[in-house]
Amino acid sequence: MNNSISGDGRGRELQNPAKRAAEEQNLLEMQRTPVRDDSNRKLLALKNLLLKKGDEEREVILDSARREATAWLKEQNEGLDRMVEQIHADAVKNAEEIAKRQIARAESLRAKDRLRLQNTLLDEAMAMLQRALTSLREREDYPLVLAGLVLEAAKDLPAGTAALISLAVDDAPLGDALAERVGKKRPDMTFTFDPSPVPISGGAWLSAPDGSWRAAADLREVAAELKDSLAERLLAAL
Repeated sequence: MNNSISGDGRGRELQNPAKRAAEEQNLLEMQRTPVRDDSNRKLLALKNLLLKKGDEEREVILDSARREATAWLKEQNEGLDRMVEQIHADAVKNAEEIAKRQIARAESLRAKDRLRLQNTLLDEAMAMLQRALTSLREREDYPLVLAGLVLEAAKDLPAGTAALISLAVDDAPLGDALAERVGKKRPDMTFTFDPSPVPISGGAWLSAPDGSWRAAADLREVAAELKDSLAERLLAAL
């Protein structure tokens, strides 16, 4: 109900105080809206700037990690190559000595016996090489040797690849630490230790979680790669 005051015959209506307060509040809201919109735009611009800066910093960190992993892998591979070469040289030397002694007693053998002797010597030399490589497990730096073998096997795998690491039953206690070590050297990949042992004498296997591929990095493969050069040396000694 409106109140009115009579004067000159025309009634002047008094405005309701609650209605007047609501209108004043609406006016204040309309005045604040541009300020709020401007603040939202500034906050959005700041958010985009922070996200862009975060992406740039992440790329710098990943690039640094890749360079460090490459340098570390090169160093480990060079050390592993020297170690394998020394083992290879010792195995060849011992095999050559065995060959010379046995050849001295086999000069009268026919050609087929000579071929049989060559195969026997090669088998013995390969067995010696395999035992020498297996003995690497007794070294204190064997975890580094494993890491070098795994990284060598993974060097051609693309970024984002997930790989399972499988070890011999005797090396299983090293599995989790190995996965963590190589993961730091290749942060662009995901390495997980598979506790199921594999039939190898040392080294490791890499494989896809779905079994679609496998890369062997075990000591048997290292010995097999050296077999041809070992055979050439032995045949030359014969």
